[in-house]
Amino acid sequence: MSSVRPVTAGHNSPLSVRLDTESGVLFVKGLPDTSPGRVATQRREFELGRCLEGLGPRARWQVRAGGWYLVAFDHIEGRCADYRPGSADLPAVADLLRAVNRYPVPVGVELRRAEQRLAAYGTTEQLRHVAGHALLHTDLNPGNVLVTGDGTARLVDWGWATLGAPWLDAAAWAIWLVACGHSPSAAHTWAERVPAYRAAAPEARRAYADMAAAMWEDVARGSRAPWVAHIRKAAAEWACAAPPTGLAGDSRPSVP
Repeated sequence: MSSVRPVTAGHNSPLSVRLDTESGVLFVKGLPDTSPGRVATQRREFELGRCLEGLGPRARWQVRAGGWYLVAFDHIEGRCADYRPGSADLPAVADLLRAVNRYPVPVGVELRRAEQRLAAYGTTEQLRHVAGHALLHTDLNPGNVLVTGDGTARLVDWGWATLGAPWLDAAAWAIWLVACGHSPSAAHTWAERVPAYRAAAPEARRAYADMAAAMWEDVARGSRAPWVAHIRKAAAEWACAAPPTGLAGDSRPSVP
């Protein structure tokens, strides 16, 4: 190992460093080995990292020692995606979400289900709409999408990967687009670049919008982070613009 540099991006890892080694550059994240839930989330991310060729960084090794659990991934040289209106990154993110939809669910990796994760925020009928067998990332904040020098987008931080309806990642992305300055109609138009979202029933999209708004309202009650309040507002705006027939006055906008 020739050098170690801290990585300041991200919110979830007490330890994040870049390792420049003789065999290549690695990103290493770690947390105290005292929280079973967080350790399980990081282990899930590592296990998926051994399978998701092309979608995210490849996992290299894991170590549990000295009260810490460390995992290492190939370092992706890139910047966080720009979700603002007019950004040249938006088509690449839509391409990435289409690629996730085409990827088979890795065998042997324990994943929660969307209807489990949203159970506190929806009725039985609403939860039925989000159930499915597609691999989902679910945390589409722009810090988890890295754009490389050739304009390709890659997803990092797969710890919240989930099984569910294949259009859910696009719907979650749309909420982040609203948070970054898009109107709900414009965000819906970008989400429709993902065929699975375009094919989803309007009542299913509405059910998710209501549950997502309730979820972010709940998260905001327990957090003073400005970004949480911002995404709570965006989720509420998205839900208000999504009646059962689709986005108000714009249920099938043209795809840009």
